[in-house]
This record gives sequence, structure tokens and C-alpha cells, in this order.
Amino acid sequence: MDLGLRVVRGPHWKWQNQDGGEGHVGTIVEIGKPGNNSTPDKTVVVQWDSGFRTNYRIGYQGSFDLRVLDNAPAG
Repeated sequence: MDLGLRVVRGPHWKWQNQDGGEGHVGTIVEIGKPGNNSTPDKTVVVQWDSGFRTNYRIGYQGSFDLRVLDNAPAG
């Protein structure tokens, strides 16, 4: 995943309504790095449009909390 990608809840979501509720969108603002305790490898920080900001798993411990929102134009 890259900075700036828009995301929604993924298959292992367990964080209640941190995202503002089903279907709400957020933006990846930080990508985890090995050795970083606050944002470890295989995690990202998301800024939700609802205002909440925290980190989520993208492969960490085999779980995926997010999926990329495909908002590319059709045609």
C-alpha cells in the first residue's frame, strides 16, 4: 500500500466504528517500518474522513483490516 491511497474496511476488520461506520473512507498517511514500535512493519496509519486517526494491519499477524477503495474512472 502507498501513501495517499483511499481505503475502507477489509476482511479482518474488528475495530467497531473507528472508521465512522461501514462504507466510510480514509487515507493512508503513514506506512509502518520494521523496528518501529508505534507503527510496525505490515501496518499503516489511516486518517478517516470522520476525523479519527490510528494504525491498522495490512498483513501484520496475518490479518488485513483494510482494502483499497477502487475509485478509478470507468471506461
